[in-house]
Amino acid sequence: MIATYQTSNGNTYTFSFERQRDGSIRPYIDRQPCYGMRNASLSSTHRGYAAGRFYIDWATPLSTEAEVKKLAVLWSECTDVYISTGKTFIGTMCFACRA
Repeated sequence: MIATYQTSNGNTYTFSFERQRDGSIRPYIDRQPCYGMRNASLSSTHRGYAAGRFYIDWATPLSTEAEVKKLAVLWSECTDVYISTGKTFIGTMCFACRA
């Protein structure tokens, strides 16, 4: 499944949600804004990399389409804040979005 999300800042993110062998769903990042001068390391951006593609790296396996969509929206909004302000987000809380 492909999903496109436009953030409150007007940036567009596109994802492919793909079921994995263990039954979980992985949100691959197909399109997102450039990080510019921000640290774009995998750990700083909560991304993983596999088979030539970036995905949202989340500790808890996601098993429903609703969970994956919710995470993609949260990650997109938090990433937008990180790109524009440099404020990071950690774990399940998007501290940057709530500051």
